[in-house]
Amino acid sequence: MRTAEAAGLLREARLARLPRRPFTDTHPALDADWGYRVQDLDRADRLVAGERHVGAKLGLTSRAKQRTMGVEQPVVGFLTDAMRLCAGAVEQVLDRTAQPRVEPEVAFRLARDLDRPLTPWTAGQAVDAVAVAVEVIDSRYAGFGFRLPDVVADNTSAAGFLVGRWQHRRTVEDLSTAGCLLSVDGVVAHTATGAAILGHPLRALVHLSEHLARRGERLPAGALVLAGALTDAVPVRPGSVYRAEIRGLGAVELAPRRR
Repeated sequence: MRTAEAAGLLREARLARLPRRPFTDTHPALDADWGYRVQDLDRADRLVAGERHVGAKLGLTSRAKQRTMGVEQPVVGFLTDAMRLCAGAVEQVLDRTAQPRVEPEVAFRLARDLDRPLTPWTAGQAVDAVAVAVEVIDSRYAGFGFRLPDVVADNTSAAGFLVGRWQHRRTVEDLSTAGCLLSVDGVVAHTATGAAILGHPLRALVHLSEHLARRGERLPAGALVLAGALTDAVPVRPGSVYRAEIRGLGAVELAPRRR
């Protein structure tokens, strides 16, 4: 499967909001490297169209999801300014996605350029601030049914993000035990702790740094990193309010627009 053809088909599916079959259904030999080449074309196309690259996101950061996909490492996607959401954006999300879901995340803001591999001991020094966030995911494959190369090519299902108030990095060391709640219309849907992300969210940053180094890429100081989902995602429905809360970081809500 040619990468340019795949990138074009995914772009068409995203713009038309019509999910398609995974590429691996007909091309089972595709691998993650192929997926990243497709993702690179997608990013280049968006930048040419005027979007600005603002950060990166991690996926498959829970051990359970890795076992399901048969992998041992997370996957990496990119974020652009066009994906940034405001608090009253539920209608906006529904208008531009096909099967949106919301999940709670830990967000990092980089204190310096991420241009070399980090270790678990130096990762905290690369963080300027941390916040609770929600990510909206929207797979370009029907029913979120895909294999690893498909989801990498699809930029790890990225669709939108909303970041809460930034907190000083001194809170970073406590993230593994920090409790997280995801609620819908005031009812708790899922709970977790920061350890759900690779044992500690900073390990997602370590993996990202290694990924960038292998590819000869960098993220500049001030860039945003979403460390991966803390819980399972929930579907976005008209009129509902989605609240993610992490102890020590506060909360952020994705809600309908106020009338």
